[in-house]
Amino acid sequence: MKASTLSSVTNALRILRLFSQKQKELSFTDIAQLSDLPKSSTHRTVATLVKEGFLSRNPRTNHYRLGLAILSLGGVIFSHHELYKEALPIVKRLSETLDESAHICLMENMEVVYLFRVESRHPDRLLTQIGRKNPIHCTSEGLCILAFQDESTITQLLQSELYPYTPYTLTHRNDLLSLIADIQKNDYCLLENTYYENYTSIAAPIRDYTEKVVSSLSVIGHSSRMTGKKQEIFIEKIKDAAGKISEYLGHYS
Repeated sequence: MKASTLSSVTNALRILRLFSQKQKELSFTDIAQLSDLPKSSTHRTVATLVKEGFLSRNPRTNHYRLGLAILSLGGVIFSHHELYKEALPIVKRLSETLDESAHICLMENMEVVYLFRVESRHPDRLLTQIGRKNPIHCTSEGLCILAFQDESTITQLLQSELYPYTPYTLTHRNDLLSLIADIQKNDYCLLENTYYENYTSIAAPIRDYTEKVVSSLSVIGHSSRMTGKKQEIFIEKIKDAAGKISEYLGHYS
């Protein structure tokens, strides 16, 4: 190994070791001072670590933190839960702006799981409590994640028995494939009356530093409040918020 390469590796490891559970974020100046490296070397090394996913920049503070790629090395890192929790203010603002309940959701064992929920002032009684699991095929939040998974995962769902929760639930393979194609093209999913009659759900995908869709951001409310031009506004706001949360996970479009 060339001396210059060895030096670069050493610098990278020196920077990564600066982070700990007590010191989860550092500014560029902090990194340069604590690592005792020249600013030029610090800048070059930090840029490489960000590019490779080992560091990410918090868009709110512009400070650096360990990226998800560090998982492959078993180092210190935020759990997904902590990262999403940091992005929770975005979900709260979305809920307040649209005056509807908003959720961050994950996919687990072919079901959608609600990781966070911010409730609106409306007295809607939806089965979307934190930790609850719901079916994928009739929820925008579930389909919005499924649409960007590998073909085998999509096929697994389509080959399973799909229960019609309402007269409008899509259960036929071709109908769902057509909807999935639309989600992939438009980067959002809108469903009406498919899980609850008279309720509309709109979801957008959340991506991590690898560009993989790992979760979704959804808003669910009574259809009477989500009609016409309002739907266009909802879609725009939800996609924008999902993009900001993706930045917390290291994805920059």
